[in-house]
Amino acid sequence: MPSAEVHTAWTSLSLIKGPKRPTIDILPTLTSLLHPGCPDWLRSPISNRLSLLPLRPDGIRQILSFIAVSTRGDTQQQTEAHDGRPTGPNLTLDALARASKLLTSVPSTMTADEYFSALAPQLLDLLDDRDVDNKRIASYIVGNGILGKRKIGSPGTIGWKLFAEPIFESIHPPVDKCPVREKALKLAIDRLSALVQFHPNPGLTKRLVIPVLLPLWGLQCYAFNNFRANWADQIHRILVVYMKMSVTESQLLLLSDHLLWDGPPRWTFMPGDQGGIEIRQRETEKNYPEDMGRLIESIDSRVEQYSKLLRAAVMTDEQLSTIFTHACRRWLNRSPASSEYDRLDMMDSDPRDPVESLVSAKLAQRLLEEFKDQISSSLNGIFRLVEPILSAFVVEDRQKTNRATRTTRLRYRLDAIASDEKENDGEDEPSETVSTALSLLSAILAPSENPIESDGSILQSIQESLTYIAQASSSLDSSITMSASNTLILLQLRSDISEHLSATTTPKFVDAHADDRQKHRTALTHLSDELAPIRVQGLSTLITLISKSSPVLNIPSTSVLLISLLQDQDEYIYLSAIKALGILASNHPKTVVQLLLEQYSDLTENFSLDVRIRVGEALNRTIEHLGQLFVDSVAKIVCESMFAIASRRGDRPKTLQKKERAKRKVEKARKEAEEAWDGEIPEEDTEDGEDGAINEHLAKVVEGWADTGREEDIRIRTSALSILGTAIETSIAGVGATVTSTAVDCVLAILKLEKSNDRAILRRAAVMVIMSLIKAFDTADEQGLHLGFGFAGENLAEVITVLRYVEITDTDDIVNGHIKVVIESLEAWQRKSIMGHLGSKGPRGVDFSLDENGIAGLAFRPTMRPKIEEVD
Repeated sequence: MPSAEVHTAWTSLSLIKGPKRPTIDILPTLTSLLHPGCPDWLRSPISNRLSLLPLRPDGIRQILSFIAVSTRGDTQQQTEAHDGRPTGPNLTLDALARASKLLTSVPSTMTADEYFSALAPQLLDLLDDRDVDNKRIASYIVGNGILGKRKIGSPGTIGWKLFAEPIFESIHPPVDKCPVREKALKLAIDRLSALVQFHPNPGLTKRLVIPVLLPLWGLQCYAFNNFRANWADQIHRILVVYMKMSVTESQLLLLSDHLLWDGPPRWTFMPGDQGGIEIRQRETEKNYPEDMGRLIESIDSRVEQYSKLLRAAVMTDEQLSTIFTHACRRWLNRSPASSEYDRLDMMDSDPRDPVESLVSAKLAQRLLEEFKDQISSSLNGIFRLVEPILSAFVVEDRQKTNRATRTTRLRYRLDAIASDEKENDGEDEPSETVSTALSLLSAILAPSENPIESDGSILQSIQESLTYIAQASSSLDSSITMSASNTLILLQLRSDISEHLSATTTPKFVDAHADDRQKHRTALTHLSDELAPIRVQGLSTLITLISKSSPVLNIPSTSVLLISLLQDQDEYIYLSAIKALGILASNHPKTVVQLLLEQYSDLTENFSLDVRIRVGEALNRTIEHLGQLFVDSVAKIVCESMFAIASRRGDRPKTLQKKERAKRKVEKARKEAEEAWDGEIPEEDTEDGEDGAINEHLAKVVEGWADTGREEDIRIRTSALSILGTAIETSIAGVGATVTSTAVDCVLAILKLEKSNDRAILRRAAVMVIMSLIKAFDTADEQGLHLGFGFAGENLAEVITVLRYVEITDTDDIVNGHIKVVIESLEAWQRKSIMGHLGSKGPRGVDFSLDENGIAGLAFRPTMRPKIEEVD
């Protein structure tokens, strides 16, 4: 290593020991020293110093700004919001992943507990920032880099203690930590909201929401009923994300059993000191309000909120029927044995409580109103609920009828009361329970003419019980017998339909792909959601179906859907859509490629430049996925389209008209401003010095890219050249000699004619196409492919001549650097072609390979390897 570089390294290491020099100034120097030639004795101290930089004051923000500058090439590190606070850097997803990996790597000189304990305040400060970009970055680092790792993010580890447990303790505090003031509670809700919504991870969402599911439910209902709209909306979004991504049937049943939950026995929600909500100990024993009108309003409100969550969650008919049956069972005081969620210490509701029965009744009624068709399609649970009620009632009524005394009715009532005392106080009379069961059964059977699919023995028992009740007119109330008669008619009608269908139709078709169809419907529903995490989850499900080549997918419509997702502003969405298109194209290349080319060419001029470039990324990924299958008509239409776009043949009259209208609008606004100022408009404060000059230059370059008249934008032409290079490098045999020759002519013409500064990116891409050709020829030689064409003779001489001329005359350093590498690679490929591959025989049959004794074909044996030294 040169002495100057050693001096720079030790100077940087000495400066980093103190906090005087800003981190943003130290980072470029230290990172530049970590190149492949850095010796081990220097690499270790530099790496240690770099790993400690996040712990410096404001170290995380400075590192993120540095990564943003290095990845985007933007000289503006941070801008300022209206309130003067610096806004977060706009990191790409790839840069965000790199930042997360860097910041969550524990230095060798510290333990994980020590490092993350020191790092947590800065991450929480970012997570609490009002700037959305900072929240997004912090939620990714905390969710993916810390809580997403088992060693540091599982319950009991340092990451969980620092980032998850404080949220839980604020939303569902233990008794010794009450009260929780409004500020602390709002902060916990904000952090939970950021982690759930900015980081689309179903597993993490489930781990964060389930421990506080009931407190969140109670808090949302309290906020809604007490007109805290901001609180209610924020918590509702958290619950909706959970419902759509990770909810299970047991959690929905848990909420249905505790709709009136407003806290455990020791604390509850109360108004905050700043107009919000806080948690305080109960002033009186937990009880229902004495005002029945207020209680009914609260029940109706909570049933409505629960119904909204069910509509948000994508539920199957069986799941909805299970929830409805569960509500009916609690309503009829026939709850099943306690399950896992009844053992939670916060679950203190009593299924025999008359208020709870009222809640269940209202919930069952609301479910029947909103989801009648779905519930009616799955009747097994309802039949299992109603059958024992009817059977028990028939048995009891027969016993009473056999006594045949005038006091039968009185005894019946006395026996019922005695039975109540033995079993459970507050149970309804059998006649009222049966009347409710009959009404429920009638409501379920009435709206549909679908055949009944249920256990034959249960159905027969119900029919026998209904027949008995309908005919026992002398001993029972007329309303019960009439209801039983009507229900029996409906049941017989549905049974006759079932028998007729079973006799006249073929055996029922069993859909082998029912699960895939359900997943597909769920994915489409999620993709239309307004929340980005839900759309990501839907796209993930769709990618799973595409990867397994599910037959439920319609390829053209799926392709159109994925292409439309490329217009999404969320980076998670359109990057995943690009990935999905590449996988889909590997099985259906013609359909997908044709649709992508139509959108990329955009002959109707309907799409923006950003969308077209994203389509180009998808097309590039598609070609890479196809590999050697990129041949024939697919390769031909792709390359021809790229030639049309990369050359100067593009014609965009509508785009030109839009640009001219925009210019006229700006000019009109300028003239109006001059008239308002009565003269020249005062200039705004701009950046001074070198940064201001660089930004002004970059603005002119970007303007030059777009200011091409009727021709294509320079950026889309550059994108087309990149795709062309990928096509050649991926499958030069499939591309063929004609396309290869045309590509050489195209790039040489660009290098000769497109000489302005704003066309530099176009010349860079043109040089890289030649590099792709060299790589493709070299790969073909190594694989033993005889293409029948290549660089030779006048063609090769012209390429070298043009490259050397451009290297001398071009003012762009990157173009010159690319050309040097290409010329070196071209010369190396020529030598390799002449001498033959390493390990194979040359053109005269001489073996130039190395064996264990030295160089085959030569008499001498080398005693030492060549030594390469780096000198000043």
